[in-house]
Amino acid sequence: MIEPDINEVVAEAERFRLKLELAKKENNLLVTEDFPVMNCKLSSLLFAYHALQKWPSIVIYGVSGRAANYVGDDTISHYWLEYQETAIDLTADQYNIIEEKQLNREILISRPFKPVSTGSIDSMQNYKLFKISYRDTYILGLPELAEDFLHDLHASYEALSDFTPCR
Repeated sequence: MIEPDINEVVAEAERFRLKLELAKKENNLLVTEDFPVMNCKLSSLLFAYHALQKWPSIVIYGVSGRAANYVGDDTISHYWLEYQETAIDLTADQYNIIEEKQLNREILISRPFKPVSTGSIDSMQNYKLFKISYRDTYILGLPELAEDFLHDLHASYEALSDFTPCR
């Protein structure tokens, strides 16, 4: 199977983000009412699951980053995806909403953030704002995830799949 072009994956991420925004949160185990705030990893996992259903042969990486808040405590965390040397951040705009006192100067001066931020790993601002903690590798079936979490992930994905936003 031919891997998708990065532009296809980015366009799919933007469509998926719209589904995340418009879906009824009470019908979804993994997306909270505060979306996009504090939804970065779960949203990324839902999109990785979706992308692997659509393009089973691809490999997607999840990236966890941390940053210090305004007083220097290492309390700001974020999670996004990488595919073909491109970062795909489905919840970057949460940093437009989070109170200034919970962030740091670098994040504040980088505002506003797009709902879906993408860019080359070499130049994407995420890599300047967050120190990378770890990377996850995602392949079809997501074998590194616990079976009970996979069940919740599938149920949440199905709830999103049943919802078709108006265009």
